[in-house]
Amino acid sequence: MINVGIIGLGRSGWELHASPLTKFHQFRVVSAYDPSRSRLDRAVAEFGLRPCADAASLVEDAELQLVVVAAPSHLHASLSVAALEAGKHVVVEKPMALTLADAEKMLAAADKCRRILTVFHNRRWDRDYQMLKRMVRDDVLGELLTLDSRVMTFGPEWTTYGVPEFNPQWRIQAAYGGGFLADWGPHLVEQCLDLVEAMPETVCCQLRSQLWATEVEDYFHIRLTFPLGLVATLEGSNNARLPLPRWFVAGRKGTLIAEGGWGRWTEMRIRGSVAGMASDLLPREAGPSSGTRNYDVGEELSACFYDDLAEAIQTGRPPAISVQRARQVMMILDAARRSHAERTTVRL
Repeated sequence: MINVGIIGLGRSGWELHASPLTKFHQFRVVSAYDPSRSRLDRAVAEFGLRPCADAASLVEDAELQLVVVAAPSHLHASLSVAALEAGKHVVVEKPMALTLADAEKMLAAADKCRRILTVFHNRRWDRDYQMLKRMVRDDVLGELLTLDSRVMTFGPEWTTYGVPEFNPQWRIQAAYGGGFLADWGPHLVEQCLDLVEAMPETVCCQLRSQLWATEVEDYFHIRLTFPLGLVATLEGSNNARLPLPRWFVAGRKGTLIAEGGWGRWTEMRIRGSVAGMASDLLPREAGPSSGTRNYDVGEELSACFYDDLAEAIQTGRPPAISVQRARQVMMILDAARRSHAERTTVRL
């Protein structure tokens, strides 16, 4: 049994960490801290955990083996380092940190303290991504030529994702590390790196504050070029009333498109050829691939993430989201912000 303490009981801390962890036999949620006393009291009643007066007392709790940092992004680095130095393994929400320099401090602390540090890139286990990954591994598409990965939404839900007891709009406020790049960029970058199994040579990025935010971006466009010629486009927007396809991947043997709207990203179609004739392949329906009003895969993704982490802690092997991958994601996000600020292409 792995004893867990959770810092932050907002939407993510509650729905993607605290609630799922109480259902996994490998874990026991022992304690939690949140600045909202009402949310902390609710968690005590619902999960049977012990409330902590502050984050410092939680990380020093000798009963804990694992600390989950689900506080706003600007606190990720300091809280993670404190937990690692207290001898705890750490799961930190994405983005790992606000800067590459802060991420390096976290990685140095994990190395020095010989503890696992991993980032909650839960969408590594999205059904649509796993379908695409399997087809690439099976060489259905052949050598990849271009890869477009997009998440396009519209409306106030993103801007008010935070809980009312804290600050519903922290995701569009610079002081808290908000912005669409910090929100969706880590997921798209991590999936791309896992799929391609290589680091890009160049990064070019544009950030825009168009409809929903002024302090941070509500739109990003990243272009990555890889050593063997692959060009990847990663795009995120909260300004699209009609979205572009979630996936558009062109390979030497076939082209894949996933045109389904939010929550139907597994509706894929592949155009290839058989005996020189154009032929379409429809992958077998795999069910919803993201949250909808009738179906939410949040706990499903948490289960995949934490099952892997439990084995990593118990066996000593690296988790699926390794510190090397965490560093690579932060390197690309850092390069993307530099590219935008300097209006240039950054070579890694």
